[in-house]
Amino acid sequence: MSKNEVNRIAIGVVRKPHGVKGGLKVTLFNIDLELLQQMEQLFVKTGKNWKQIKLKNVQGHDDYAILHFDEITDRTEADMYREQQLYADRDEVPAPDEDEFFFEDLIDCEVMDEHHNAKGIVTDVLTPAAHEVLVVSRDHDELMIPLVEDWIVSIDVLEKKIIVRSAEEV
Repeated sequence: MSKNEVNRIAIGVVRKPHGVKGGLKVTLFNIDLELLQQMEQLFVKTGKNWKQIKLKNVQGHDDYAILHFDEITDRTEADMYREQQLYADRDEVPAPDEDEFFFEDLIDCEVMDEHHNAKGIVTDVLTPAAHEVLVVSRDHDELMIPLVEDWIVSIDVLEKKIIVRSAEEV
C-alpha cells in the first residue's frame, strides 16, 4: 500500500472471491461493518488510476466481510480483485482514536530501535493474512518488521516516528 495521491485510505484487502455471483471476501482495516454498510462507493487502484465500484451488499462475519458490488457479477471477474486493496474517501471514515492509526499514516515515518539506532523510513505496509508488516527502507536495503506488539514499542503518527525493539530483544 503505497502513499496515495488523493485523499483516500485503505479500508480492507480482498482475500478471494466468495460464491459464484461476484462476492469478495475482504479483511477489513480500521472500519466497522456498520459504517461500511452506509457507504455507497469504494475504490480500487489500477496502476496510476482509480476505479470506482458501487457497493451493493455487505455481510459481516467475525474476522472478515463479504462484499458485493454492482460492477462485479461473477466469480471470474471477482478473482481479478484478489489481494487488491479497497479504498474509501478519507472524509467518509471517522478519524481513528488516539491510540489508533490508518496504515497510510505510517508511510514516511522514521523507524528507530529503542537504543535510537536509525532503521530507515516506512515505505509500505504489507497485509498478509497473519498480521501487517512494515516495509522499512534505508539506502538500498529493505527491512520487514511485523506490526505486532512484540516488535513495536511505540507509534507516533503526528511526529512520524516509530520505535521498534531490536531483534535480539524480541
